[in-house]
Amino acid sequence: GDTGAVAIGSGLGKLEQLQQITMKFNDTQVGDPGAVAIGSGLGKLEQLQQITMNFNGTKVGGEGAVSIGSGVGNLKQLQKVQMYFHGTAVGDAGAAAIGSGLGKLKQLQQIEMNFANTNVGDTGAVAIGSGLEKLEQLQQITMHFDETKVGDTGAVAIGSGLEKLEQLQQITMHFDETKVGDTGAVAIGSGLEKLEQLRQILMNFNGTRVGDAGAVAIGSGLGNLKKLQQITMYFERTEVGDAGAVAIGRGLEKLKQLQQMTMYFNDTQVGDTGAVAIGSGLGKLEQLQQITM
Repeated sequence: GDTGAVAIGSGLGKLEQLQQITMKFNDTQVGDPGAVAIGSGLGKLEQLQQITMNFNGTKVGGEGAVSIGSGVGNLKQLQKVQMYFHGTAVGDAGAAAIGSGLGKLKQLQQIEMNFANTNVGDTGAVAIGSGLEKLEQLQQITMHFDETKVGDTGAVAIGSGLEKLEQLQQITMHFDETKVGDTGAVAIGSGLEKLEQLRQILMNFNGTRVGDAGAVAIGSGLGNLKKLQQITMYFERTEVGDAGAVAIGRGLEKLKQLQQMTMYFNDTQVGDTGAVAIGSGLGKLEQLQQITM
């Protein structure tokens, strides 16, 4: 619980040569007092290059996440960050502080953040998008916003941030079961098309409000990613129809390096016209080794 976490945080602050840290508090009684102490300790570890913190299923809320975000922002040597807050109450204040902290880490190459099933909304996502756009060295990013309050405003900010990450090679984004719709998906599609170094992409829009306009933008963006080798897209239980599927098919056919493709349109409005277009696109990809649909 908090007593133990406070003691750990206090001890951490003295380990000035520490370069890598992994801490798993998931499914414990740790709450804000413990997380505040850990954040305070982290902020003193200026040699840290890699950090993994798992607070999934804990009692950590906004106050604890703000402290962690503030601490992380001090770690100018950091290259890899993994932070998990699934099922917590970190909220917009916590996510905003983490976004602000991340934006200071110019050496960062890999980010994995899990805010799934939290009360994070657009305000938090906007701050994260703002932080992302400053990370020009970033090569890999994984973000979980599934089952949050994030909508189009947050997704637009994420899309805007993404387009600045010209070194990005791998991206994973989960927006499933959120209020993200066409406006957000259009912004993400626009951001994607500028990521010419991208090799792997996973986008999950299951159970969102995304329709044809969003899918068309994503399809258009995909067509620019000539180095793409692996693509996974989930549009189940969305409003995507034939127009969106046709655009995705046209985008796919330009990806001559593509080796693996997974695409799900279950329980959508996609019919024969869309399926034919995707099939036609796939037929031009001679390097393709694996298809799942």
